[in-house]
Amino acid sequence: MIGRRGLMMSRGERLQKILSDESGSAVLEFVMIGLPLFIPLALYLNTVQSTAQGLSDLNNAARQVARAFITSPSEALAPVRANEVLALYENQILPTHGERSRLSMSIQCEAEPCLTPDAKVTIEITESPSGRTAHATQVVDAWRSSG
Repeated sequence: MIGRRGLMMSRGERLQKILSDESGSAVLEFVMIGLPLFIPLALYLNTVQSTAQGLSDLNNAARQVARAFITSPSEALAPVRANEVLALYENQILPTHGERSRLSMSIQCEAEPCLTPDAKVTIEITESPSGRTAHATQVVDAWRSSG
């Protein structure tokens, strides 16, 4: 093989040239050092995102349950509608996230009966075993007839 000055390179010189060549070493260092650092970071961010998604879904469920309650045509039908929305969330939304949780609901009404015009209705949903809770307050339509 011909070297820099046009002379033949010995086998040892060729081996030394190959071993001293540093092209591609930055990529190799990045992969060897960076990859083990990025995997735990990716796992942590996935966990944070999953927790945030669960809280967002729980808040959305509370809002939807409260909305179903206050838009009910009658006082007797309001808890039935709220329980239906809660069961729908528990049976269809939670399993898509791989969660098997039980949800409980409490209803607080500002006035009696609950569907009094301009009265506030607060729904609290608790997820067990995690203990996460979500609240939603809705106002009953001012132009509805109570009853």
